[in-house]
Amino acid sequence: MIIPTYDESTVITEKLQSLKRTDYPHEKLEVIIVDGSSTDNTVSKAKRYLKDNGFPFEIKILEEKERSGKAKALNFALKHAKSEIIATSDADSYWEPSALRKAISYLADPRVGAVSGREKIINEGQNTLTLAESKYRDLFYTMRLGESKLHSTQMFLGELAIYKREVFEKFNDEKGSDDNGTIVDIISNGYRTIFVPEAVFYDTAPDSIRDRISLKRRRALHLIHALVKAVKLKTEKRFSQPSLIVYTNFFIHTINPFLTLPLIFGAAYLAYAFPLLLLFIIPILVFKRLRTTFISYLSDNLALMIAVTDYMRGKERVVWTKIEGMRKS
Repeated sequence: MIIPTYDESTVITEKLQSLKRTDYPHEKLEVIIVDGSSTDNTVSKAKRYLKDNGFPFEIKILEEKERSGKAKALNFALKHAKSEIIATSDADSYWEPSALRKAISYLADPRVGAVSGREKIINEGQNTLTLAESKYRDLFYTMRLGESKLHSTQMFLGELAIYKREVFEKFNDEKGSDDNGTIVDIISNGYRTIFVPEAVFYDTAPDSIRDRISLKRRRALHLIHALVKAVKLKTEKRFSQPSLIVYTNFFIHTINPFLTLPLIFGAAYLAYAFPLLLLFIIPILVFKRLRTTFISYLSDNLALMIAVTDYMRGKERVVWTKIEGMRKS
């Protein structure tokens, strides 16, 4: 398991504690923490915890000379990994003790090259935004499960992703898309990549609209790079994932967001021309389910529109600014 860190002193101890609870044969586990030149005491805090508490399996701590981004950090650690199966996780996400055992069993199928798990939001009830993210995830995972049943899903979460070492050379670090970009490479090599709903991990959702859009914008940009590559490979007949999945995902994440604009302008015009139609806003304001759906729809599509614009401008986010509010222990 490779865990990249950068200024994670507020969560690193809790992460190590969660690792210790992993329900998997300890003699088969190897953990590599790769630190991207943290400016706080992440490394010293991790070393002190390991010294004081001991661990039933091997944990290495590697330190980069300078921060190079998550994908490059993963590849730096990959050179030191001895195992035939590689897992990735984040310092601020926590696996259920049985998650690894449940996920890794699917790799017994020789056609399956990688698996990813299901995120549960720790702070779901904090406010409307965190609830919106939880509800969005329910829809997200329904789609990922359907894609996996048909063949593969391109949507992986680096907080819990597990790969057969033999199916990829390195993590995709060209555009910073270590998870989705790597998955496209694995599918193009002839393997399936699937979502495992029973492999659960916990994470925190952004609790402000600014942080929500910032996070989704960054993730969306990485995803768009991967989707464009998948479409190109599909047109060249070098991608085994069904056309339905490839082109539907491309449409949903690159074209569909801009269809939100005429809907908004049309609704604004109708409200101006027929003021009584403003009464329809009342249910959105009153009913929590409608309000969370509305917020999720608008913020997600806004983030996607910004990400598409970033992509067209040639903008990249290999190294990004952390959202500190998501790293409170």
